[in-house]
Amino acid sequence: MKHVCLWLAGCFFFMQAARAQRIPENQVPASCVQAFHKLYPQVKSYFWEKEHDHFEANWKENGYDHSAAFSAAGAFAGSETDVPLSQIPAQIRQYADNHHLKIQEASINEDAHHRINYELDDANGKAYIFDKQGQWIKTQKAD
Repeated sequence: MKHVCLWLAGCFFFMQAARAQRIPENQVPASCVQAFHKLYPQVKSYFWEKEHDHFEANWKENGYDHSAAFSAAGAFAGSETDVPLSQIPAQIRQYADNHHLKIQEASINEDAHHRINYELDDANGKAYIFDKQGQWIKTQKAD
């Protein structure tokens, strides 16, 4: 039983490691670093991850986790700010209540075209995406 638990813990660790790899800034294209500092000049303490085809800067500001993703060419690909559920519009919270969702994380996201949307991640690994007006757009696998 001990070996099974260790094996499962190891699998979980490798799954998480495969999802996003923390990397030193000297392995991030200069175009990404420059784009990050141009968009977020106030951020002094951050770290980088390689996630899929993007380079992602992560930091904490005003008590919230933030991330911003960039292509290798330095193009802004999107951002995410984790917030308490209370900061999500009431219409979206009502949707979660009506559908009996067990929300574990809420975020305000911005896509590459600077459109704002909201995301609710539930206990079953699903992400519910809503537009700026609070209308449900889609459900997908949570990151």
